[in-house]
Amino acid sequence: MKLFIFDYDIEKLISMINLEWYRTFKAVYKHRNYSKADEELFMNKQPVSNQMSMLEAAVGHKLFTRKSKGVTPTENAKFLNNLIIESLDTLENAEASYSKSVKKEEKIYSIGISEHLYKSFLSNKHLSSFKHLTIHFELDNQKLFNLVNQQEIDAAIIRDDVQTFDTLSHKIRNSPLVIVGNPDIDTEELNEYIKNYDSRKIQYWLEKQTWFSHMSTNPYIKLFWLHCFDKKRPKVFTNYVIPNEYFMLQELTKIKGICVTLRENAMEFISNKSLKLIWQPDTYPDRDYYLIAHKKQKIFFEMLQELLID
Repeated sequence: MKLFIFDYDIEKLISMINLEWYRTFKAVYKHRNYSKADEELFMNKQPVSNQMSMLEAAVGHKLFTRKSKGVTPTENAKFLNNLIIESLDTLENAEASYSKSVKKEEKIYSIGISEHLYKSFLSNKHLSSFKHLTIHFELDNQKLFNLVNQQEIDAAIIRDDVQTFDTLSHKIRNSPLVIVGNPDIDTEELNEYIKNYDSRKIQYWLEKQTWFSHMSTNPYIKLFWLHCFDKKRPKVFTNYVIPNEYFMLQELTKIKGICVTLRENAMEFISNKSLKLIWQPDTYPDRDYYLIAHKKQKIFFEMLQELLID
């Protein structure tokens, strides 16, 4: 039998003929059966048969001989298979890799975080890196860890380090507690007290100010007093309680008052001079923040690490 000879290289040949015909040809050649090729390609028998007829017409030679239990490839089909199989496999592998990448990008991820940290830790820049992202607000660190550990959310940003078999953890940020205030507040007197390390007068000056807090229990004020003045009960009356740290700082730009906040959260306001740094004790320890994720979400964990670590 005389074999046909292609006058075109494989790239030109593929560009001239519908690629799906080659996929169908590959399936028929592998299974030697139109029905089994149909099952692999999710087609019905008629389109498989039609595509083979169109391919045969395009190349100008018969490719399969029908038999009672299937088809037998002709010598021309064997020649064609050897010619295209390597290029077709390479193309299909590339398509599979791309499809997997797209699915990964389009996955709906979820991350838990305190609403007080949201603006500073998950900016618009960070959000835009994901096509789909669900934010879960939760103040309690243990609850956030449990949600990650039980795979109810994919990742979280928490205040404490955790080391368990099923979770990944990495420190992404640290920030001290500082006192910031409205830029119109006169701090000349306070600065002199701080310069002279006069703890009693510093306390007295602070106690006379208008105070803001993001929680009625004043946890940051208590922590600050305990560390700086070794006192558990500060003599501070909270004038304004606004249950979101970022919104609290926004309101502080309009009213002559002060608050204790994470320096990280106040940096935007300090930089644009809508608030000023009142006092940051040199010895105040930083508060560490960690990104955690379940081990099954390693890819998402690594994506977040890249975005969030300074």
